[in-house]
Amino acid sequence: MPPTTDTATPTTSPSSRKKPPHKWLIIAGFSLLLGVNQFLWLTFATIVISTEAHFGVNEFFANLLTLMFPIIFVLLAIHSGKVLDNIGYKKIVSYAALLMLIGSTIRWLGADKYWIVFAGQLLIAIAQPYITNAINQVTSDWFDKSQIATVTGVIMGGMFLATALGAFAPAPLIDAFGFSGMLFINVVVTAVAVVGFLLVVAEKPKQQELAISLHEIGSLLKNKRLWSISLAVFIAMGYFNGLSNWIAPILAPRGIDEATAGIITAMLIFGGILGALLIPLLSDYLQKRRIFLILATLVGASATYPLLYSTTGTTTLLLSFMLGFFLLSGYPLLIAAAEDTVHTSQAAKAVAMLMMMGNLGGVTMVLLMQGVKGLTGSWTPTGWVLIIAVALAGLLVLKIRDKPVIRPTSSVV
Repeated sequence: MPPTTDTATPTTSPSSRKKPPHKWLIIAGFSLLLGVNQFLWLTFATIVISTEAHFGVNEFFANLLTLMFPIIFVLLAIHSGKVLDNIGYKKIVSYAALLMLIGSTIRWLGADKYWIVFAGQLLIAIAQPYITNAINQVTSDWFDKSQIATVTGVIMGGMFLATALGAFAPAPLIDAFGFSGMLFINVVVTAVAVVGFLLVVAEKPKQQELAISLHEIGSLLKNKRLWSISLAVFIAMGYFNGLSNWIAPILAPRGIDEATAGIITAMLIFGGILGALLIPLLSDYLQKRRIFLILATLVGASATYPLLYSTTGTTTLLLSFMLGFFLLSGYPLLIAAAEDTVHTSQAAKAVAMLMMMGNLGGVTMVLLMQGVKGLTGSWTPTGWVLIIAVALAGLLVLKIRDKPVIRPTSSVV
């Protein structure tokens, strides 16, 4: 009899020791997939002139290959949140990953035909909300609430890095391998991310009683704290999209060329990567969200004016890095704050709401700044739209109070 008890103990103990590295492997696989999705989205964002020349289309159709993503995201955001909550992320994200791979392959096979590339890009755009809106589900499935901001920050750091690569890699890849070669490399990268995700993805058993009704979705929409967070995301993503899209023409009157504006944008994103890794870690350690969100908007409001209107040389690069470090790190904190606000069973719907608002904000700000330029005949005043927006975000985050995190009583399961 005694031997039976002895053998039972080691079996449980090693398996529990394997869980921490296993869950970080899942986060790594998911982060890579999410990052590659961002990378594919931005394939044509910075090569509009090359895209026009390659396909023989005008600027509108060249831009449409990128602009379709926020439009599709808004249309599918609520549905993606619903199916992720009801079915679970393992199945849904796996299907979306395969759809992304099919889309990137179609783009490569039809590399010389605009509408075939458009069709492939459309499939990748459809996959995006079903991957992005799973962030909270994946994190809350494997980590307790006291770690959510840190893990979300790691995921967002990877996403910002992929965004930077997606913006800057296509042009040199076209120079080296041609248009078709660039799209083929995208297929290889996508295949690696998809296979990697499918190999490591795992999901804890879903409890049937957690499925939520339409009445509960209505209660989600009535959640004032969630709306404050969503509006803050609307402005934050609007700010980032507006700044990264129009920074070159705003800075042009100061004699800053497109290449230098690109370096300034890169500094903004790299600052965001570092901030997304460090600030959420500090936020989780102190169990505070609000103070860091206020700091992010204060830095955003005070640094935007000198960045766009007065600084030069190294100071401009430092300001851009600082702006990214504080302002972009607020994004994972807002997602973590949404997780603090709702029940675990509503996580994907809450993130879907945030992402939908973020994409709406991105499109709205880009168009608003273009409208201001049309009215004034100059890009210079459009910087004030960003300054006013980040000041409004500051007022919103003042309303987002910290919620106490209930730590689990037993950590051994």
